[in-house]
Amino acid sequence: MATATTNREGEILYIRGELDFDSVATLWSTTESLFATAPPFRIDLSGISRANSAGVALLVGWFGQTRRRGQALVFVNVPVQMQAIIAIAGLDTVLPLV
Repeated sequence: MATATTNREGEILYIRGELDFDSVATLWSTTESLFATAPPFRIDLSGISRANSAGVALLVGWFGQTRRRGQALVFVNVPVQMQAIIAIAGLDTVLPLV
């Protein structure tokens, strides 16, 4: 089973590990209260070693949560693997990638 961890430093949330169906479900649960009370403004994905479409779905979910609250969010250091999935899904014009 893949694992992923988070580490918050100020307004940046760092994600490390693998983003797959198992780890994404866990991350969603562990970050739910964070996004409800004090969401980060940047999510740094430079620590991602592997990701699939579940990881992209997580980004969409986080983006949707912050947008509904009228807050800004940007994803930085998105791995090439995830960028390809995002482009194929047509989300490259929706998700704020830097």
